[in-house]
Parts: sequence; C-alpha cells; structure tokens
Amino acid sequence: MAEAARTSFVGTKIASGITEFAARMSKIDKNLADAIKSGSVQVVDYALYCSRNLEKSTTIEAFQSSDDKKVGVTNLNKRQLEANTYFLVTGIQVLESTKAISADLSVDSAEYGVISNLIANGEFELKVGDKVLVPRNSMEVFRTPKNSDKREGFYELNCPKIISPLTDIVPWIYLPKSAENKALKIVLYGVKTNKA
Repeated sequence: MAEAARTSFVGTKIASGITEFAARMSKIDKNLADAIKSGSVQVVDYALYCSRNLEKSTTIEAFQSSDDKKVGVTNLNKRQLEANTYFLVTGIQVLESTKAISADLSVDSAEYGVISNLIANGEFELKVGDKVLVPRNSMEVFRTPKNSDKREGFYELNCPKIISPLTDIVPWIYLPKSAENKALKIVLYGVKTNKA
C-alpha cells in the first residue's frame, strides 16, 4: 500500500480499489493509516450484502439496525462496520429473487437474477450516518445491457465512497408499488481494512 499505490490513475476507470483507498488515507484514523503503512493491517477485496424480503412495502431499508450476521441473509451486524474497519464502496449490485418468497423458499435459499420492470422503475439511495453517499437515483442503473460482459445488476461508482466504522449503512429502495413475496439482494463491492 506504499507509494506504488499512489498513481495518477485515481478517479479514472483504470484505478483499482486499493489505489482509490490509498488516495483517501487522510480520511481514516491516523493510527490505522500507520498500521496499513507498516503492514500490520491490510486492505482486502470485500463485499457487504443483505437479502431482504420486500413483503408489502414500497419503501425498504435494505440493511436494518436489528440485523445480525447470518449466512445468506447479511454479513453485517446492526448495519455497521466493526470498530477500526473502513470500507471503500466501488460498486453496487441489486438482484431480484427469481421466484416468490414463501414458507418453502426463504431469502437465504432463493436464486437471484435480473431485476424486473417494477424494481427498475423504482429508486435507490445510499445513506451512511447522516450523509447521502449515493443520492436517490433510478434503479434502471442496475439493469445489465444484453450481450454485456458486466456483472449482472452491477453499477460501478465513478466516485467511490469511504464508509467509517460504527456508522449506520442504509441502502434505501423506493418502489412505485409493492413487489409482494419477492426479495432483493443488495451487494456493496469494494475494499476494506483487515488485520494482516
């Protein structure tokens, strides 16, 4: 993570997550930045996720304060990063369950694929604490063009955003009408700090 990571590519399509993180080292705790420079903490690829039943709602908090880590449901406790953990979001993915969620099919065992027209006609917003990191935007950005080599439902951020530890991470979904018995999987891709 030393000087080689600091290049003129930051803010371009060819900048890597680690390069983008290096450019934001001044925004993290100084002791943690020193630990990264010394090699006792590293920056690793990571994805935060949750799968959420839409039920009858038109306004959905994807990560919730009552969440506990559970494989297939979410890898965040209380929608916050742990102490001394920073995460740089470089892209967001939204997928929809291909079948209705029921007593026989829960969010952690559902298959997820492209979003429907109803979901695409909704809006997405990402708040962290009291800041809006991604302003309310059309969910159409999560449509994957046909014959594309892009990851399905993936939206790359031109302006990657850093998330501090112990701060509420709240992706909001706003729908024109409810998508009862369907579920969404929200994945935030990027890099995070991790003990070496």
